[in-house]
Amino acid sequence: MGFIEQKTFRSKNDTDVLIRNGGADDADEIIGINKSVLEEKFFMLREPSEATYTTESMAKEIIRHIEKEGSLYIVSEVNGKVTGYLEFQNGFFKRTSHSGMFSMFILKEFRETGIGSMLLETLLEWAENNPLTEKVTLAVFSTNVRAQNLYRKYGFMEEGRCPRDMKLDDGTYIDSVLMYKFVK
Repeated sequence: MGFIEQKTFRSKNDTDVLIRNGGADDADEIIGINKSVLEEKFFMLREPSEATYTTESMAKEIIRHIEKEGSLYIVSEVNGKVTGYLEFQNGFFKRTSHSGMFSMFILKEFRETGIGSMLLETLLEWAENNPLTEKVTLAVFSTNVRAQNLYRKYGFMEEGRCPRDMKLDDGTYIDSVLMYKFVK
């Protein structure tokens, strides 16, 4: 079970940002973030037509993270609105339970304000104190240089690439970049 003490940070545009545990009651706002990012067509594996979110299924997903040891689900909130989230989950098997992967999504209008750093710092602090987690990993599109720079800023290193991992509608390919950081 992953829980954090909620914290308030100050964004680059001088706004209070609350980082807190996500809950089932955040499901609709999380769905809204996912749909918004999907419409950009740059940062998610799914195409908009492949996304079939329901409040019930999203709430169950969040609860699964809350209940599973080595998992974390946190959100950023500005003026009562969920503006981003980060989900982390350790491996399911004994041999991989020391290592976990995260995903992070932020509404476009709240990017470049420091929210990504706030969510990532909170994850890393939690992971360093979580007895199960030793390695934090992620996969990022090779075209998402801004995200890769953020991860490098926090000590993540490139572990490898999956060449031509995704094929876009126009026939072009994008590699996946695998990154990691040991927290212990």
